[in-house]
Amino acid sequence: MIRHRPAVQGLSVLILLACWHVAASLAASQSLPGPMLVFGAMAAAFDDGELLHHIGATLARVTASFFLAMIVGTAIGFAMGRGSRLDEFFDSWLILFLNVPALVTIVLCYVWFGLTEAAAVLAVSINKIPNVAITMREGARALDRELLDMADCFRIGWKRTMRYVVLPQLYPY
Repeated sequence: MIRHRPAVQGLSVLILLACWHVAASLAASQSLPGPMLVFGAMAAAFDDGELLHHIGATLARVTASFFLAMIVGTAIGFAMGRGSRLDEFFDSWLILFLNVPALVTIVLCYVWFGLTEAAAVLAVSINKIPNVAITMREGARALDRELLDMADCFRIGWKRTMRYVVLPQLYPY
């Protein structure tokens, strides 16, 4: 069955394109253009360099947002997983931020900070930090206590404990 996977995936894409074409034909409006019209517009935007410019700007924003969310979320989550008081303190914040729709966060950031790159990066980061924090909290809670005690007994120091004991255990998270 595995050897037929590319064929099945290709067939799935063709069926999706056919459904899109039929839906666009039935709608016959500008709000749902067909695949050929969309691919033609993409090719034109690609030829004049505009598409690559915008893709590059979007990827830069996504990368900045990812790093910011990972750094802040990891720090908060690790602290919550290792300290019960911090967990109690930040738990309600996480619940609140997990339930705020992304669109609301984006609109608020644009209202507060204007239509800037920083506002866009901050909005995406604020939306993703709770997810990272919860994942890292659970990872910090699951750390093997015996390995931490062993590192303590051998007095290998905080940096080496983080690098050789803690981080390898957090990789799956």
